[in-house]
Amino acid sequence: MKVVISIFCLPYEIDELENTLNQLKKSSYYLDNKVEWVLDVTMTISNKMVNWDKSSLPKKYFIDKFSKLSSHTDWCTKEFQTSETILGCVSQRRSSLTKHKDADYFIWLDCDVIFDERTLSYMQMAMETTNKEYIHSIITPELVRIWDNSWDILVNEKFLQEPHDYNQTNDPYKDSGIKGDISIEAVLNTNSPQSRFKFAGGWFTCISGVLLNRVDIPKSFGHYGFEDTFIMVASEKLMRESEIQVHQFKIKNLVVCENYKYRDNTHYLNGLSAFDRREEFKNIAQNQWKAEIMNVK
Repeated sequence: MKVVISIFCLPYEIDELENTLNQLKKSSYYLDNKVEWVLDVTMTISNKMVNWDKSSLPKKYFIDKFSKLSSHTDWCTKEFQTSETILGCVSQRRSSLTKHKDADYFIWLDCDVIFDERTLSYMQMAMETTNKEYIHSIITPELVRIWDNSWDILVNEKFLQEPHDYNQTNDPYKDSGIKGDISIEAVLNTNSPQSRFKFAGGWFTCISGVLLNRVDIPKSFGHYGFEDTFIMVASEKLMRESEIQVHQFKIKNLVVCENYKYRDNTHYLNGLSAFDRREEFKNIAQNQWKAEIMNVK
């Protein structure tokens, strides 16, 4: 089995990337040799994301640190690259898919996600348990309470009584981890009119290669936004209009958290003339949404 972990990093997220890579290194000690793990990491150095001429911190500092992090990653096949053309997590995930059409699974991981060091081993267990019978599949951990009720299907039961947006103020180091007996449960979201599926892009989301190659990541979406919702709705369309069966599973009591509380990049941003283009990129993807869903057959 071949599993590709795809990570995108902006220059000012380099410390978060280091934390993520260190945690993955710890995770590797729980793994056996049954899986070929590939770590595909891209840091953009494009002038479209940072005006280096107007920045006091030099581009070379980030390139050198990125290279150092690569040299410390020795537990798997690694592909570390800086890029002028990959400007966001969506173009990174598309690149990973293009390079690794033969992968059995892709794990999308953001740099600011806090996870237990046993997460990879439980992901491997879930993949091995489901991959023969459910070739079109999505596997996720559980979450704390986030934006609205449509996400409650993924919320660990210990956090269901918390208010919406709890994830923006919680302690991610305290709340992530193992919260009880681990099991694999089917996910059927009844709180969303769009799709029976529910997941977000970079929260340790695992998608089978068969499914991802089937629906693709539209090139028209550009660099950021809507790829996760597209896959959810495209999977729903495949279920309704064909004989393809798509299944989502969650690893019950394995909780990951986005690090809102302690994420702080100001020590880098104060020395960088950086452009926040997320809304611009999301608008590009949103404008292509309807046409790309129509293309799913």
